[in-house]
Amino acid sequence: LGCAAGRSGGNAIGCFGIMDTCKENRTMKYCYYIILMLLLLGCIPQNKPTKPAEGLQAESIYTIADIRHYGDYYQSGHQVHAIDLLSDGLQYDSLGYITGTGYNLYLSDVFTGLADSLGLPAGSYKMDSVAREGTFLRGMDFDGNITGCYLLEISNDQLKRIVLFTSGSMQVAYEGEEIILDLTLYTADSLQYNAMYLGK
Repeated sequence: LGCAAGRSGGNAIGCFGIMDTCKENRTMKYCYYIILMLLLLGCIPQNKPTKPAEGLQAESIYTIADIRHYGDYYQSGHQVHAIDLLSDGLQYDSLGYITGTGYNLYLSDVFTGLADSLGLPAGSYKMDSVAREGTFLRGMDFDGNITGCYLLEISNDQLKRIVLFTSGSMQVAYEGEEIILDLTLYTADSLQYNAMYLGK
């Protein structure tokens, strides 16, 4: 489900070989067969986390969340959800493109039980390379097509960097009508990044 979001003007992200599109097109189907194959594979060993992610602040607080539900998208017996988070300083323009300066954290595939059709359930989630209840897909790059769990660092509407996360966990909780997302993520070289969201 995950393809990097576009931005105002559309050139910076496109020049990195990533799909230049607005958030509405994050459900592009061209990743479908690749991800479906990955869901059938076993787990990939992860590195032990040791230090903060180089060049990233140790923790980001996110202020905008777009959580979407796609049903049993892969016909794997799991509900599929996507989480799109923007930090303070980023926003969507009238066309749905990301503008400003900050971080955009995206989880393209969060898997829950088939009965969880009303939303993202509270609980603990672990990053994985297969579709299991209570997991979310690791970040992957298929010749410039990004999917899974990844971070876009954006500066003045320009894409500065892409960070793929290959292991980690997420806690989901609710306080009244507000959802709390608490993520601890790691890159392939064991660099750590923490993210938090509280809101509706």
